[in-house]
Amino acid sequence: MLQFAISLVFGLTVGVIMSLMLWLNTSFNLTEFVVIVGFVFIGCTVWTFTDGRFTDLTLIALLVVWTLSRILFDRKRTFEKLLTFAMSTTLVLNYYIYLRFIGLRVLGEVKNGDISQLSYMLVYLVIVAAAFFIVFIQKISFFNNAWVRDFFSHEDKRMKNNRTAIFSFLMVLTVVIVFGIYMSTAFVSETENAMFYIGFEFFFSLVYIFISFIMMKMLVEYYILSDISEQEKQHQKELKSFIKMIRAQRHDFNLHLHAVNGLLEAEKYDECRAYVSKMVSETEYVNEVLPIHDTSISAMLYAYRSDAENNGIKMTFDITTNLRGLALEGYEINRIIGNLLQNAIDALTEQTDREYGIVVKMYDTADSAVIDVSNKFFGSAEELSHFFEYSYSGKRNHEGLGLSTVQRIAESYKGVAYVEVDEDVIHFIVRLPKRSKK
Repeated sequence: MLQFAISLVFGLTVGVIMSLMLWLNTSFNLTEFVVIVGFVFIGCTVWTFTDGRFTDLTLIALLVVWTLSRILFDRKRTFEKLLTFAMSTTLVLNYYIYLRFIGLRVLGEVKNGDISQLSYMLVYLVIVAAAFFIVFIQKISFFNNAWVRDFFSHEDKRMKNNRTAIFSFLMVLTVVIVFGIYMSTAFVSETENAMFYIGFEFFFSLVYIFISFIMMKMLVEYYILSDISEQEKQHQKELKSFIKMIRAQRHDFNLHLHAVNGLLEAEKYDECRAYVSKMVSETEYVNEVLPIHDTSISAMLYAYRSDAENNGIKMTFDITTNLRGLALEGYEINRIIGNLLQNAIDALTEQTDREYGIVVKMYDTADSAVIDVSNKFFGSAEELSHFFEYSYSGKRNHEGLGLSTVQRIAESYKGVAYVEVDEDVIHFIVRLPKRSKK
């Protein structure tokens, strides 16, 4: 009965460790919970029949199988699965180091050895369960939502490969070092002062695991923040150009008034009409984007319009919303619009038929703002279902990250991004929810 209690505590501890690591890093659903319950059952069974001799190899093998199966069923978040495996494995190894340590502590306690072992194992279980309870109640996550795509989906291929290599190295190094510490306990247990050395290894491995996870978190957040910083710098550059243009128009306004007044006094009405028409066409660019409350978004639209015209592409705006009160931040709205416009410009740059150009519509519905970017469609119907897939691109030398980024940002705020085709015109439509009023 006592042996069964020990095996049960062991299985529960491993189950809580897996639950904790899964909750911190990836989604936690019913399927994952059933798998973890299976781990608990297998851990208890193996411990009972082998007296704890082969449970370490069994559990690590099961963790590998579990991770591989999760990757195969959902390839889009592979690194999340691998990180969960690394975190779970290292903490399970730390638990085994602890078992070696308490095995030495209860050695020689003939009458109450098993009870002492059970007591020490319960201490670890209580600590891990308390950690899981705190994480669960406070809804703490190790990384922010969609960190994999934010971190690994850089437009620069070399930068993306560098990030993958550094992150993988840290992850593998953590597992290898903790595994090496665990293997060394077998040799240390034969030496004098073995309890001291294994106790030191247990605390060192625990601290190392904590530090390595924090380093990975800092690495990810640093690069994501640096990407946002670069985007903000670009937005500031566009904003300065936009404001400079508006100031130039204001400066020229008095000159235009004098010119119009002179033409009217000279009774040259036709010339005056032509002059005013030209003035209106010059200010039309700015007037079309003025409804938007965020000047950085207006500046970006103006910059993309200039870029399109430099490529011989006409871009038309039809904006009836100010995009105020959305759940998204300004820079996220810019990422969505910027990716849609860049995608349209890239699609038309390779084509000779540019009569339709690019039409940008923005308008409000009852509970959302709609962004509709359209251009002539030159692809096939089979492509439509793949446009928002990660790394898919119908154009040469493209990473295929823009539209998947649009969809990811929209869906993270419970919005939606989709494609519609009207005859030979394709519409990329994004519906963004408004911030709820409380």
